[in-house]
Amino acid sequence: MNSNSKALWPVFLGISLLLTVAGKLHAAPSEQQWQSLNHNLVEEHILPRYRALQYSSAKLAASTTTLCRQPESVQLESAKKDFQQTMDAWQEVQHIQFGPIETLMRNFSMQFWPDKKNLIGKQLNLLLQQQNPETLSTDYLYKASIGVKGLPALERLLFSSSLAQLTNNSYRCQLSQTIAAYIAINSQATLDEWVGGYSGSLSHAGSQNSYFDSHQEAAIEMMKSLIEPIEAIRDQKILRPLGDGRVRPKRSESWRSQRSLRNIQLNIASIRHLYSGTTNNLDSLLRQQGRAAQADNISTLFTRLEKRLETVPGPLITSLYQPETVGELLQISDTLQQLDRGLAAEMLALNIQLGFNSRDGD
Repeated sequence: MNSNSKALWPVFLGISLLLTVAGKLHAAPSEQQWQSLNHNLVEEHILPRYRALQYSSAKLAASTTTLCRQPESVQLESAKKDFQQTMDAWQEVQHIQFGPIETLMRNFSMQFWPDKKNLIGKQLNLLLQQQNPETLSTDYLYKASIGVKGLPALERLLFSSSLAQLTNNSYRCQLSQTIAAYIAINSQATLDEWVGGYSGSLSHAGSQNSYFDSHQEAAIEMMKSLIEPIEAIRDQKILRPLGDGRVRPKRSESWRSQRSLRNIQLNIASIRHLYSGTTNNLDSLLRQQGRAAQADNISTLFTRLEKRLETVPGPLITSLYQPETVGELLQISDTLQQLDRGLAAEMLALNIQLGFNSRDGD
């Protein structure tokens, strides 16, 4: 080795070390890292939310039964309160669109929305006109249209009906009771299937008994649950009610129960928890991969969204007519778009290919 080569040797060594360190920082996460992430997301995020949905929907089924037996104002208010709690629980797990919730289209049975052709109204009115006793069973609802067996249909019955209507028309009250019972059955079945086998399939990805060939493949479903809802919130829950030149408040989700804004707030809070709220989470994984600046930016966007949502006056069914509300929602829409793009960019950095968006066409 000549003197020039000897002089350059420390330089070559330094470059080699830098490349080695950089490669370690930006290498895709290992199967063990994905397995740990998936496990924590299931145990600390998904299962607690499905348990909350099961609990609240069981209470709702009980309170609607009591309402039909004792049609009094206090019982109607109790049923409405339990509806609100059930919708809270659903909004906090609405972003999980894989696994048992897909079985028999339970996700659409739980909430068929947006209902762009008013199928719920048409089909519900037909049932109320015919008042066929055979339709007052959960067995009937299993094969009935998705428009008459979920939370939006029950919302119409509880929040668009007076106590007198529920008293004088026992069919209307009994239909409410039947729909609530069906929601509770679906919630229980979804939880049972997660606990009974699906969570194990995620934990044992790559085995013969798993739905997934690898832990990274299983993580794709988790990442879709994080990113895809952001676009849905922006397009369906914000921009669609804002309309094109004229606001359309009745396009808002859950406007009859005056909780359109609360739905969005719960969505964002739950998605943020999926991102950074569990013991082992995507935020920490990004930092381990040398993406601290990007992780900071994502957290900042979540905080900005939550603060801006706090300033929006409700209910949106009336406040949407105020220019200030429209302006706030447009800013929130822009922030959602930034968050969507930021998270999508990190998927590329983590070597996660999301592929087809299951919500396209909604």
